[in-house]
Amino acid sequence: MKLRAVFLYILLIAMTFGCQNPDLKDGDYSFEIYATNDLHGRFFDSLYTDNQGSKTHPYSLASVSGYIKEARMRSGEENVLLLDLGDHLQGDNAVFFYNFIDTLDTHLFAKVANYIGYDAVVVGNHDIEAGKRVYNKIKKEMNAPYLAANAINISTGRPYFQPYTIIRKGGLKIAVLGMTNPNIPKWLSPELWKGIEFREIIPLIEELVSNIHKKESPHLMIVALHAGLGDYDEYSIENPARFIAKNIQGVDVVFAAHDHKTAAEVVFNGKDSVWVLEGGSRASSLALAKVKIRVKNREIIQRNVVGSVISMSQVEPDSLYLSAFREEFLKVKEFTNRIAGSLNNRITSRDAYFGPSGYVDMIHFLQLERSGAEISFAAPLSFDVTVESGDLNYQDLLNIYPYENQLYVMEMSGEEVKRYLEYSYSKWINKMNSPQDRLLQLKERVAGERGKFANVFFNFDSAAGIIYEVNATKGDGERITILSMADGSPFDEKRVYRVALSSYRASGGGDLILLGAGISRENVDKRVIERLSDIRELLYQYLIDNGSVTAKRLNHWSIIPQEFVKEAAKRDSLALFQ
Repeated sequence: MKLRAVFLYILLIAMTFGCQNPDLKDGDYSFEIYATNDLHGRFFDSLYTDNQGSKTHPYSLASVSGYIKEARMRSGEENVLLLDLGDHLQGDNAVFFYNFIDTLDTHLFAKVANYIGYDAVVVGNHDIEAGKRVYNKIKKEMNAPYLAANAINISTGRPYFQPYTIIRKGGLKIAVLGMTNPNIPKWLSPELWKGIEFREIIPLIEELVSNIHKKESPHLMIVALHAGLGDYDEYSIENPARFIAKNIQGVDVVFAAHDHKTAAEVVFNGKDSVWVLEGGSRASSLALAKVKIRVKNREIIQRNVVGSVISMSQVEPDSLYLSAFREEFLKVKEFTNRIAGSLNNRITSRDAYFGPSGYVDMIHFLQLERSGAEISFAAPLSFDVTVESGDLNYQDLLNIYPYENQLYVMEMSGEEVKRYLEYSYSKWINKMNSPQDRLLQLKERVAGERGKFANVFFNFDSAAGIIYEVNATKGDGERITILSMADGSPFDEKRVYRVALSSYRASGGGDLILLGAGISRENVDKRVIERLSDIRELLYQYLIDNGSVTAKRLNHWSIIPQEFVKEAAKRDSLALFQ
Protein backbone atom coordinates (compact mmCIF):
# COMPACT_ATOMS: atom_id res chain seq x y z
CA MET A 1 0.00 0.00 0.00
CA LYS A 2 1.52 3.27 -1.11
CA LEU A 3 1.55 6.51 0.88
CA ARG A 4 -0.19 8.35 -1.95
CA ALA A 5 -3.60 6.89 -1.06
CA VAL A 6 -3.17 7.96 2.56
CA PHE A 7 -2.27 11.51 1.53
CA LEU A 8 -5.21 11.75 -0.86
CA TYR A 9 -7.57 10.74 1.95
CA ILE A 10 -6.06 13.29 4.33
CA LEU A 11 -6.27 15.94 1.60
CA LEU A 12 -10.00 15.20 1.30
CA ILE A 13 -10.45 15.77 5.05
CA ALA A 14 -8.27 18.89 4.87
CA MET A 15 -10.40 20.38 2.11
CA THR A 16 -13.52 19.78 4.20
CA PHE A 17 -12.07 21.59 7.20
CA GLY A 18 -10.28 24.24 5.17
CA CYS A 19 -13.49 25.80 3.88
CA GLN A 20 -14.49 26.66 7.45
CA ASN A 21 -11.41 28.74 8.38
CA PRO A 22 -12.45 32.24 9.56
CA ASP A 23 -10.15 35.25 9.35
CA LEU A 24 -7.73 35.38 12.25
CA LYS A 25 -8.33 38.45 14.41
CA ASP A 26 -5.60 40.50 16.05
CA GLY A 27 -5.03 40.07 19.77
CA ASP A 28 -3.66 37.73 22.42
CA TYR A 29 -4.85 34.15 22.67
CA SER A 30 -4.16 31.73 25.50
CA PHE A 31 -5.33 28.18 26.03
CA GLU A 32 -4.39 25.00 27.89
CA ILE A 33 -3.93 21.54 26.41
CA TYR A 34 -4.22 18.66 28.88
CA ALA A 35 -3.57 14.99 28.16
CA THR A 36 -4.11 11.69 29.91
CA ASN A 37 -2.32 8.55 28.81
CA ASP A 38 -2.25 4.84 29.60
CA LEU A 39 -5.38 4.98 31.77
CA HIS A 40 -5.65 1.17 31.67
CA GLY A 41 -9.24 1.31 32.86
CA ARG A 42 -8.58 3.39 35.99
CA PHE A 43 -11.98 5.07 35.81
CA PHE A 44 -12.70 4.69 39.53
CA ASP A 45 -10.51 5.03 42.60
CA SER A 46 -12.21 2.05 44.25
CA LEU A 47 -10.47 -1.30 44.64
CA TYR A 48 -13.93 -2.93 44.14
CA THR A 49 -13.21 -5.62 46.73
CA ASP A 50 -13.19 -3.35 49.82
CA ASN A 51 -16.79 -3.21 51.03
CA GLN A 52 -15.98 -0.54 53.63
CA GLY A 53 -14.77 1.85 50.91
CA SER A 54 -11.73 2.86 52.94
CA LYS A 55 -9.13 1.45 50.55
CA THR A 56 -8.83 3.48 47.37
CA HIS A 57 -6.35 4.28 44.66
CA PRO A 58 -4.70 7.69 45.19
CA TYR A 59 -5.93 8.87 41.78
CA SER A 60 -8.28 7.89 38.96
CA LEU A 61 -10.19 9.44 36.08
CA ALA A 62 -12.58 10.82 38.73
CA SER A 63 -9.73 13.08 39.92
CA VAL A 64 -9.03 14.15 36.33
CA SER A 65 -12.70 14.97 35.85
CA GLY A 66 -12.66 17.29 38.86
CA TYR A 67 -9.42 18.99 37.82
CA ILE A 68 -10.59 19.58 34.24
CA LYS A 69 -13.91 21.02 35.44
CA GLU A 70 -12.00 23.54 37.57
CA ALA A 71 -9.65 24.36 34.67
CA ARG A 72 -12.61 25.07 32.39
CA MET A 73 -14.25 27.26 35.02
CA ARG A 74 -10.99 29.14 35.63
CA SER A 75 -9.81 29.60 32.04
CA GLY A 76 -13.05 29.29 30.11
CA GLU A 77 -14.30 26.16 28.41
CA GLU A 78 -13.30 27.54 25.00
CA ASN A 79 -9.68 27.77 26.20
CA VAL A 80 -9.20 24.19 27.43
CA LEU A 81 -8.45 21.12 25.31
CA LEU A 82 -8.33 17.55 26.61
CA LEU A 83 -6.67 14.63 24.84
CA ASP A 84 -6.21 10.96 25.67
CA LEU A 85 -3.19 9.17 24.27
CA GLY A 86 -4.35 5.57 24.31
CA ASP A 87 -4.32 2.29 26.27
CA HIS A 88 -7.65 2.93 27.98
CA LEU A 89 -9.30 -0.46 27.20
CA GLN A 90 -7.15 -2.87 29.23
CA GLY A 91 -5.88 -3.31 32.77
CA ASP A 92 -8.89 -3.05 35.08
CA ASN A 93 -12.10 -4.97 35.63
CA ALA A 94 -14.04 -1.86 34.62
CA VAL A 95 -12.92 -2.22 31.01
CA PHE A 96 -12.81 -6.02 31.04
CA PHE A 97 -16.48 -6.06 32.06
CA TYR A 98 -17.53 -3.73 29.23
CA ASN A 99 -15.17 -5.31 26.71
CA PHE A 100 -16.33 -8.89 27.18
CA ILE A 101 -19.23 -9.25 29.66
CA ASP A 102 -21.70 -6.41 29.09
CA THR A 103 -21.27 -5.99 25.35
CA LEU A 104 -24.69 -4.47 24.62
CA ASP A 105 -24.63 -1.31 26.73
CA THR A 106 -22.65 1.75 25.64
CA HIS A 107 -19.04 1.05 26.54
CA LEU A 108 -17.99 2.64 29.83
CA PHE A 109 -14.97 4.33 28.27
CA ALA A 110 -17.17 6.02 25.66
CA LYS A 111 -19.49 7.18 28.44
CA VAL A 112 -16.75 8.66 30.62
CA ALA A 113 -14.94 10.19 27.62
CA ASN A 114 -18.14 11.91 26.54
CA TYR A 115 -18.89 13.04 30.10
CA ILE A 116 -15.45 14.55 30.69
CA GLY A 117 -15.38 16.05 27.20
CA TYR A 118 -12.29 14.75 25.44
CA ASP A 119 -11.50 16.63 22.24
CA ALA A 120 -9.55 13.74 20.71
CA VAL A 121 -8.51 10.21 21.68
CA VAL A 122 -5.55 8.24 20.31
CA VAL A 123 -5.65 4.49 19.78
CA GLY A 124 -3.20 2.49 21.91
CA ASN A 125 -1.82 -0.99 21.35
CA HIS A 126 -3.85 -2.37 24.29
CA ASP A 127 -6.97 -0.84 22.73
CA ILE A 128 -6.39 -2.97 19.64
CA GLU A 129 -5.92 -5.94 22.01
CA ALA A 130 -9.59 -5.65 23.00
CA GLY A 131 -10.53 -6.72 19.47
CA LYS A 132 -12.33 -5.16 16.51
CA ARG A 133 -15.79 -5.53 17.98
CA VAL A 134 -14.72 -3.37 20.94
CA TYR A 135 -12.68 -0.64 19.25
CA ASN A 136 -15.15 -0.31 16.38
CA LYS A 137 -17.88 0.15 18.99
CA ILE A 138 -15.84 2.79 20.83
CA LYS A 139 -15.24 4.61 17.56
CA LYS A 140 -19.01 4.92 17.01
CA GLU A 141 -19.98 5.72 20.60
CA MET A 142 -17.44 8.44 21.41
CA ASN A 143 -18.12 12.06 20.56
CA ALA A 144 -14.38 12.64 20.19
CA PRO A 145 -12.52 11.39 17.10
CA TYR A 146 -10.51 8.17 17.51
CA LEU A 147 -7.09 8.92 15.97
CA ALA A 148 -4.42 6.72 14.42
CA ALA A 149 -3.05 8.03 11.12
CA ASN A 150 -0.63 5.13 10.73
CA ALA A 151 -3.28 2.37 11.04
CA ILE A 152 -4.17 1.77 7.40
CA ASN A 153 -7.22 -0.12 6.15
CA ILE A 154 -5.64 -2.53 3.67
CA SER A 155 -8.79 -2.88 1.57
CA THR A 156 -9.25 0.88 1.01
CA GLY A 157 -5.73 2.26 1.45
CA ARG A 158 -7.12 4.86 3.85
CA PRO A 159 -6.58 5.24 7.60
CA TYR A 160 -8.80 2.81 9.52
CA PHE A 161 -9.27 5.46 12.22
CA GLN A 162 -9.42 9.23 11.75
CA PRO A 163 -5.86 10.45 11.08
CA TYR A 164 -6.11 13.90 12.62
CA THR A 165 -8.58 16.50 13.80
CA ILE A 166 -8.81 20.28 13.74
CA ILE A 167 -9.96 21.82 17.01
CA ARG A 168 -11.10 25.44 16.98
CA LYS A 169 -10.57 27.53 20.06
CA GLY A 170 -11.33 31.24 20.07
CA GLY A 171 -10.75 31.55 16.34
CA LEU A 172 -7.53 29.53 16.33
CA LYS A 173 -7.06 26.24 14.50
CA ILE A 174 -5.25 23.55 16.47
CA ALA A 175 -4.25 20.44 14.54
CA VAL A 176 -3.94 17.16 16.47
CA LEU A 177 -2.28 14.36 14.52
CA GLY A 178 -2.68 10.98 16.22
CA MET A 179 -0.38 8.00 15.75
CA THR A 180 -0.54 4.58 17.39
CA ASN A 181 2.34 2.23 18.13
CA PRO A 182 3.55 0.49 14.96
CA ASN A 183 4.79 -2.53 16.93
CA ILE A 184 1.23 -3.84 17.33
CA PRO A 185 1.76 -6.76 14.88
CA LYS A 186 4.77 -7.78 16.97
CA TRP A 187 2.70 -7.98 20.16
CA LEU A 188 -0.84 -8.97 19.23
CA SER A 189 -2.59 -11.85 17.54
CA PRO A 190 -3.35 -11.12 13.85
CA GLU A 191 -7.10 -11.73 14.20
CA LEU A 192 -7.28 -8.70 16.51
CA TRP A 193 -6.13 -6.34 13.73
CA LYS A 194 -6.97 -8.32 10.58
CA GLY A 195 -7.16 -6.02 7.56
CA ILE A 196 -5.10 -3.23 9.15
CA GLU A 197 -1.50 -2.32 8.38
CA PHE A 198 0.44 -0.44 11.05
CA ARG A 199 3.04 1.78 9.44
CA GLU A 200 6.12 3.16 11.14
CA ILE A 201 5.66 6.66 12.54
CA ILE A 202 8.75 7.91 10.70
CA PRO A 203 8.91 8.74 7.78
CA LEU A 204 5.10 8.84 7.57
CA ILE A 205 4.73 11.58 10.17
CA GLU A 206 7.03 14.00 8.33
CA GLU A 207 4.86 13.83 5.22
CA LEU A 208 1.63 14.10 7.20
CA VAL A 209 2.76 17.14 9.21
CA SER A 210 3.85 18.88 6.01
CA ASN A 211 0.56 18.02 4.30
CA ILE A 212 -1.56 19.27 7.20
CA HIS A 213 0.34 22.57 7.26
CA LYS A 214 -0.19 23.05 3.54
CA LYS A 215 -3.90 22.25 3.52
CA GLU A 216 -5.04 23.45 6.95
CA SER A 217 -2.65 26.26 7.93
CA PRO A 218 -3.09 25.44 11.64
CA HIS A 219 -1.94 27.94 14.23
CA LEU A 220 -0.60 25.12 16.44
CA MET A 221 0.55 21.64 15.42
CA ILE A 222 0.27 18.88 18.02
CA VAL A 223 1.55 15.35 17.53
CA ALA A 224 -0.26 12.96 19.88
CA LEU A 225 1.49 9.59 20.07
CA HIS A 226 0.79 6.29 21.66
CA ALA A 227 4.53 5.76 21.66
CA GLY A 228 7.22 6.32 24.27
CA LEU A 229 9.88 8.94 24.85
CA GLY A 230 13.03 7.23 23.56
CA ASP A 231 16.12 9.30 22.76
CA TYR A 232 16.65 12.64 21.03
CA ASP A 233 19.38 11.41 18.69
CA GLU A 234 18.48 7.76 18.12
CA TYR A 235 15.27 6.69 16.39
CA SER A 236 13.23 3.97 18.08
CA ILE A 237 10.24 2.41 16.30
CA GLU A 238 8.45 1.89 19.61
CA ASN A 239 9.54 5.05 21.44
CA PRO A 240 10.22 7.94 19.02
CA ALA A 241 8.71 10.99 20.77
CA ARG A 242 11.94 12.82 21.64
CA PHE A 243 13.44 12.01 18.24
CA ILE A 244 10.37 13.48 16.49
CA ALA A 245 10.54 16.67 18.56
CA LYS A 246 14.18 17.23 17.65
CA ASN A 247 14.13 16.14 14.02
CA ILE A 248 10.71 16.84 12.49
CA GLN A 249 9.97 20.42 11.41
CA GLY A 250 6.56 22.00 11.86
CA VAL A 251 5.63 20.43 15.22
CA ASP A 252 4.91 22.61 18.27
CA VAL A 253 4.13 20.00 20.94
CA VAL A 254 4.69 16.23 21.12
CA PHE A 255 2.55 14.27 23.60
CA ALA A 256 3.98 10.82 24.38
CA ALA A 257 2.55 7.71 26.06
CA HIS A 258 3.06 3.95 26.21
CA ASP A 259 6.16 3.72 28.43
CA HIS A 260 4.35 5.03 31.55
CA LYS A 261 6.94 7.73 32.20
CA THR A 262 6.54 11.38 33.14
CA ALA A 263 8.27 14.12 31.16
CA ALA A 264 8.08 17.86 30.56
CA GLU A 265 11.06 18.71 28.36
CA VAL A 266 11.85 21.25 25.70
CA VAL A 267 14.20 20.70 22.76
CA PHE A 268 15.39 22.94 19.92
CA ASN A 269 14.90 21.33 16.51
CA GLY A 270 17.04 23.79 14.56
CA LYS A 271 14.17 26.18 13.97
CA ASP A 272 11.76 26.08 16.91
CA SER A 273 11.55 24.96 20.52
CA VAL A 274 9.35 21.88 20.89
CA TRP A 275 7.91 20.52 24.12
CA VAL A 276 7.78 16.78 24.84
CA LEU A 277 5.17 15.86 27.45
CA GLU A 278 4.01 12.65 29.11
CA GLY A 279 1.90 12.12 32.22
CA GLY A 280 2.76 8.70 33.63
CA SER A 281 -0.13 6.23 33.67
CA ARG A 282 -3.48 5.34 35.23
CA ALA A 283 -4.48 9.00 35.68
CA SER A 284 -1.55 9.61 38.03
CA SER A 285 -0.74 12.90 36.28
CA LEU A 286 -1.93 15.23 33.58
CA ALA A 287 0.47 16.46 30.93
CA LEU A 288 -0.14 20.17 30.28
CA ALA A 289 0.91 22.57 27.55
CA LYS A 290 0.04 26.22 28.23
CA VAL A 291 -0.02 28.13 24.95
CA LYS A 292 0.03 31.89 24.32
CA ILE A 293 -0.24 33.29 20.82
CA ARG A 294 -0.07 36.96 19.77
CA VAL A 295 -1.61 38.00 16.45
CA LYS A 296 -0.94 41.29 14.66
CA ASN A 297 -2.16 42.19 11.19
CA ARG A 298 -3.71 38.73 11.06
CA GLU A 299 -0.29 37.11 11.40
CA ILE A 300 1.13 35.24 14.38
CA ILE A 301 4.04 37.32 15.64
CA GLN A 302 4.64 35.39 18.86
CA ARG A 303 3.97 31.83 19.99
CA ASN A 304 4.93 30.65 23.48
CA VAL A 305 4.44 27.16 24.94
CA VAL A 306 5.22 26.09 28.50
CA GLY A 307 4.88 22.46 29.49
CA SER A 308 4.43 20.76 32.84
CA VAL A 309 3.15 17.61 34.53
CA ILE A 310 0.44 17.91 37.19
CA SER A 311 0.05 15.17 39.82
CA MET A 312 -3.47 13.96 40.53
CA SER A 313 -2.60 12.30 43.85
CA GLN A 314 -3.91 15.23 45.93
CA VAL A 315 -6.91 16.01 43.71
CA GLU A 316 -10.28 15.04 45.18
CA PRO A 317 -12.43 12.74 43.02
CA ASP A 318 -15.29 14.50 41.27
CA SER A 319 -18.42 13.53 43.23
CA LEU A 320 -20.71 14.35 40.29
CA TYR A 321 -18.65 12.08 38.01
CA LEU A 322 -18.86 9.24 40.56
CA SER A 323 -22.58 9.78 40.91
CA ALA A 324 -23.09 9.79 37.15
CA PHE A 325 -21.44 6.39 36.82
CA ARG A 326 -22.66 4.81 40.05
CA GLU A 327 -24.73 2.19 38.24
CA GLU A 328 -21.81 1.14 36.04
CA PHE A 329 -19.50 1.03 39.06
CA LEU A 330 -21.86 -1.28 40.95
CA LYS A 331 -22.06 -3.64 37.97
CA VAL A 332 -18.26 -3.86 37.83
CA LYS A 333 -18.04 -4.30 41.61
CA GLU A 334 -20.56 -7.14 41.60
CA PHE A 335 -18.71 -8.90 38.79
CA THR A 336 -15.33 -8.39 40.46
CA ASN A 337 -16.47 -9.99 43.71
CA ARG A 338 -17.89 -13.15 42.19
CA ILE A 339 -16.11 -16.18 43.63
CA ALA A 340 -14.57 -18.29 40.88
CA GLY A 341 -13.04 -20.96 43.12
CA SER A 342 -10.34 -21.25 45.73
CA LEU A 343 -6.55 -21.24 45.92
CA ASN A 344 -5.23 -23.99 48.17
CA ASN A 345 -1.93 -22.34 49.02
CA ARG A 346 -0.35 -18.88 49.17
CA ILE A 347 1.52 -17.63 46.09
CA THR A 348 3.85 -14.69 45.52
CA SER A 349 5.63 -13.37 42.47
CA ARG A 350 8.66 -12.50 44.62
CA ASP A 351 9.84 -16.12 44.42
CA ALA A 352 9.76 -16.15 40.62
CA TYR A 353 13.04 -14.28 40.08
CA PHE A 354 15.16 -16.75 42.03
CA GLY A 355 13.88 -20.12 40.87
CA PRO A 356 10.66 -22.11 40.39
CA SER A 357 7.65 -20.54 42.11
CA GLY A 358 4.11 -21.66 42.75
CA TYR A 359 2.93 -18.44 41.09
CA VAL A 360 4.55 -18.96 37.68
CA ASP A 361 4.39 -22.76 37.83
CA MET A 362 0.60 -22.51 38.24
CA ILE A 363 0.55 -20.73 34.87
CA HIS A 364 2.88 -23.37 33.42
CA PHE A 365 0.63 -26.15 34.71
CA LEU A 366 -2.47 -24.47 33.27
CA GLN A 367 -0.83 -23.89 29.87
CA LEU A 368 0.40 -27.48 29.63
CA GLU A 369 -2.83 -28.99 30.93
CA ARG A 370 -5.13 -26.98 28.69
CA SER A 371 -3.02 -27.16 25.51
CA GLY A 372 -1.50 -30.65 25.65
CA ALA A 373 1.85 -29.07 24.74
CA GLU A 374 5.17 -30.64 25.78
CA ILE A 375 6.90 -27.40 26.88
CA SER A 376 5.57 -24.18 28.39
CA PHE A 377 7.05 -20.67 28.52
CA ALA A 378 5.75 -18.10 31.01
CA ALA A 379 6.94 -15.06 32.96
CA PRO A 380 5.83 -13.26 36.13
CA LEU A 381 3.39 -10.63 34.82
CA SER A 382 2.99 -8.82 38.14
CA PHE A 383 6.23 -7.53 39.65
CA ASP A 384 5.17 -7.90 43.29
CA VAL A 385 1.86 -9.62 43.96
CA THR A 386 0.91 -11.99 46.76
CA VAL A 387 -2.35 -13.92 46.86
CA GLU A 388 -3.27 -15.73 50.06
CA SER A 389 -4.96 -19.12 50.10
CA GLY A 390 -8.75 -19.00 50.10
CA ASP A 391 -11.53 -17.89 47.80
CA LEU A 392 -10.53 -16.23 44.55
CA ASN A 393 -12.67 -13.52 42.97
CA TYR A 394 -12.14 -11.99 39.55
CA GLN A 395 -9.92 -9.24 40.97
CA ASP A 396 -7.60 -11.93 42.30
CA LEU A 397 -7.44 -13.44 38.82
CA LEU A 398 -6.61 -10.03 37.37
CA ASN A 399 -3.82 -9.63 39.93
CA ILE A 400 -2.45 -13.06 39.05
CA TYR A 401 -2.71 -12.56 35.28
CA PRO A 402 -3.20 -8.87 34.41
CA TYR A 403 -3.22 -9.09 30.59
CA GLU A 404 -5.73 -10.39 28.04
CA ASN A 405 -3.25 -12.75 26.37
CA GLN A 406 -4.45 -15.81 24.53
CA LEU A 407 -2.78 -19.21 24.91
CA TYR A 408 -0.96 -20.26 21.74
CA VAL A 409 0.84 -23.44 20.79
CA MET A 410 3.87 -23.11 18.50
CA GLU A 411 6.18 -25.60 16.89
CA MET A 412 9.80 -25.04 17.91
CA SER A 413 12.91 -27.16 17.59
CA GLY A 414 14.84 -28.15 20.69
CA GLU A 415 17.67 -25.91 19.52
CA GLU A 416 15.26 -22.95 19.29
CA VAL A 417 13.92 -23.73 22.76
CA LYS A 418 17.44 -23.54 24.18
CA ARG A 419 18.25 -20.29 22.36
CA TYR A 420 14.96 -18.83 23.61
CA LEU A 421 15.89 -19.60 27.21
CA GLU A 422 19.43 -18.31 26.76
CA TYR A 423 18.01 -14.99 25.58
CA SER A 424 15.50 -14.81 28.43
CA TYR A 425 18.06 -15.41 31.18
CA SER A 426 20.56 -13.06 29.52
CA LYS A 427 18.18 -10.22 30.45
CA TRP A 428 17.70 -11.46 33.96
CA ILE A 429 20.64 -13.35 35.50
CA ASN A 430 23.96 -11.62 36.10
CA LYS A 431 27.29 -13.27 35.31
CA MET A 432 28.75 -13.95 38.76
CA ASN A 433 32.48 -14.11 39.29
CA SER A 434 32.21 -14.59 43.05
CA PRO A 435 29.53 -15.23 45.70
CA GLN A 436 29.65 -11.50 46.52
CA ASP A 437 28.33 -10.50 43.07
CA ARG A 438 24.67 -9.82 42.32
CA LEU A 439 22.61 -12.75 41.07
CA LEU A 440 20.11 -10.53 39.26
CA GLN A 441 20.73 -7.74 36.80
CA LEU A 442 19.69 -4.65 38.75
CA LYS A 443 20.09 -0.95 38.10
CA GLU A 444 22.35 1.07 40.32
CA ARG A 445 20.34 1.67 43.46
CA VAL A 446 19.28 5.24 44.27
CA ALA A 447 19.53 6.12 47.96
CA GLY A 448 16.18 5.75 49.67
CA GLU A 449 14.61 3.78 46.81
CA ARG A 450 14.04 0.08 46.25
CA GLY A 451 16.15 -1.77 43.73
CA LYS A 452 14.91 -2.03 40.15
CA PHE A 453 15.56 -4.54 37.39
CA ALA A 454 17.79 -3.44 34.53
CA ASN A 455 15.31 -5.03 32.10
CA VAL A 456 11.57 -5.66 31.98
CA PHE A 457 10.50 -8.39 34.42
CA PHE A 458 7.50 -9.57 32.39
CA ASN A 459 9.95 -10.81 29.75
CA PHE A 460 11.72 -13.11 32.24
CA ASP A 461 10.41 -16.38 30.83
CA SER A 462 11.13 -19.70 32.47
CA ALA A 463 10.14 -23.08 31.06
CA ALA A 464 8.25 -26.13 32.28
CA GLY A 465 8.10 -29.57 30.71
CA ILE A 466 11.91 -29.77 30.57
CA ILE A 467 14.51 -30.13 33.29
CA TYR A 468 17.31 -27.58 32.98
CA GLU A 469 19.97 -25.67 34.89
CA VAL A 470 20.94 -21.99 34.69
CA ASN A 471 24.62 -21.48 35.45
CA ALA A 472 25.10 -18.01 36.95
CA THR A 473 28.88 -18.13 36.43
CA LYS A 474 28.45 -18.35 32.65
CA GLY A 475 27.86 -15.55 30.14
CA ASP A 476 25.34 -15.00 27.37
CA GLY A 477 24.62 -18.09 25.28
CA GLU A 478 26.26 -20.42 27.79
CA ARG A 479 23.99 -20.37 30.85
CA ILE A 480 21.45 -23.05 29.94
CA THR A 481 21.94 -26.81 30.12
CA ILE A 482 18.82 -28.83 29.32
CA LEU A 483 19.09 -32.20 31.05
CA SER A 484 15.93 -34.00 29.93
CA MET A 485 12.22 -33.75 29.42
CA ALA A 486 10.19 -33.52 32.65
CA ASP A 487 9.28 -37.22 32.41
CA GLY A 488 12.95 -38.20 32.24
CA SER A 489 13.03 -38.93 28.51
CA PRO A 490 15.87 -37.38 26.46
CA PHE A 491 15.66 -33.81 25.21
CA ASP A 492 16.61 -33.61 21.52
CA GLU A 493 17.75 -30.29 20.03
CA LYS A 494 16.85 -31.57 16.55
CA ARG A 495 13.31 -32.60 17.42
CA VAL A 496 10.29 -30.32 16.94
CA TYR A 497 8.26 -29.73 20.12
CA ARG A 498 4.82 -28.29 20.80
CA VAL A 499 5.36 -25.22 22.97
CA ALA A 500 2.65 -23.36 24.93
CA LEU A 501 3.09 -19.61 25.36
CA SER A 502 1.10 -16.38 25.38
CA SER A 503 -0.11 -14.66 22.21
CA TYR A 504 2.01 -11.65 23.20
CA ARG A 505 5.14 -13.78 23.27
CA ALA A 506 4.19 -15.78 20.16
CA SER A 507 3.70 -12.51 18.26
CA GLY A 508 7.27 -11.44 19.05
CA GLY A 509 6.75 -9.50 22.28
CA GLY A 510 9.96 -9.17 24.27
CA ASP A 511 11.95 -10.42 21.24
CA LEU A 512 12.40 -13.89 22.76
CA ILE A 513 10.99 -15.57 19.66
CA LEU A 514 12.68 -13.23 17.16
CA LEU A 515 16.10 -12.46 18.65
CA GLY A 516 16.20 -15.36 21.07
CA ALA A 517 14.91 -18.42 19.23
CA GLY A 518 15.90 -16.83 15.92
CA ILE A 519 12.57 -17.39 14.16
CA SER A 520 11.99 -14.78 11.47
CA ARG A 521 8.94 -12.55 11.66
CA GLU A 522 7.73 -13.97 8.34
CA ASN A 523 7.66 -17.49 9.83
CA VAL A 524 6.28 -16.73 13.29
CA ASP A 525 2.61 -17.01 12.35
CA LYS A 526 3.27 -20.19 10.35
CA ARG A 527 4.64 -21.84 13.48
CA VAL A 528 1.42 -21.31 15.45
CA ILE A 529 -0.59 -24.53 15.30
CA GLU A 530 -3.30 -23.78 17.87
CA ARG A 531 -4.95 -20.71 19.40
CA LEU A 532 -6.88 -21.16 22.62
CA SER A 533 -8.81 -18.80 24.89
CA ASP A 534 -7.57 -15.92 27.01
CA ILE A 535 -5.21 -17.32 29.68
CA ARG A 536 -7.00 -15.63 32.58
CA GLU A 537 -10.26 -17.03 31.23
CA LEU A 538 -8.67 -20.50 31.13
CA LEU A 539 -7.73 -20.12 34.80
CA TYR A 540 -11.29 -18.98 35.56
CA GLN A 541 -12.74 -21.96 33.71
CA TYR A 542 -10.35 -24.36 35.48
CA LEU A 543 -11.60 -23.06 38.83
CA ILE A 544 -15.24 -23.39 37.75
CA ASP A 545 -14.61 -26.97 36.59
CA ASN A 546 -12.49 -28.09 39.55
CA GLY A 547 -13.49 -25.80 42.40
CA SER A 548 -9.91 -25.06 43.41
CA VAL A 549 -6.31 -25.01 42.27
CA THR A 550 -3.11 -25.93 44.07
CA ALA A 551 -0.13 -23.88 42.96
CA LYS A 552 2.63 -26.46 43.19
CA ARG A 553 6.25 -25.78 42.43
CA LEU A 554 7.13 -28.01 39.51
CA ASN A 555 10.86 -27.59 40.18
CA HIS A 556 11.78 -28.08 36.53
CA TRP A 557 14.75 -25.70 36.68
CA SER A 558 17.36 -24.36 39.08
CA ILE A 559 20.12 -21.76 39.25
CA ILE A 560 23.60 -23.06 40.00
CA PRO A 561 26.10 -23.13 41.67
CA GLN A 562 24.30 -23.03 45.01
CA GLU A 563 27.35 -21.73 46.86
CA PHE A 564 27.17 -18.60 44.66
CA VAL A 565 23.40 -18.29 44.46
CA LYS A 566 22.11 -18.76 48.01
CA GLU A 567 23.40 -15.61 49.71
CA ALA A 568 23.24 -13.48 46.54
CA ALA A 569 19.53 -14.30 46.21
CA LYS A 570 18.90 -13.11 49.77
CA ARG A 571 20.73 -9.83 49.12
CA ASP A 572 18.94 -9.16 45.85
CA SER A 573 15.55 -9.99 47.36
CA LEU A 574 16.15 -7.43 50.10
CA ALA A 575 17.21 -4.85 47.51
CA LEU A 576 14.04 -5.38 45.46
CA PHE A 577 11.40 -5.75 48.14
CA GLN A 578 12.58 -4.07 51.37
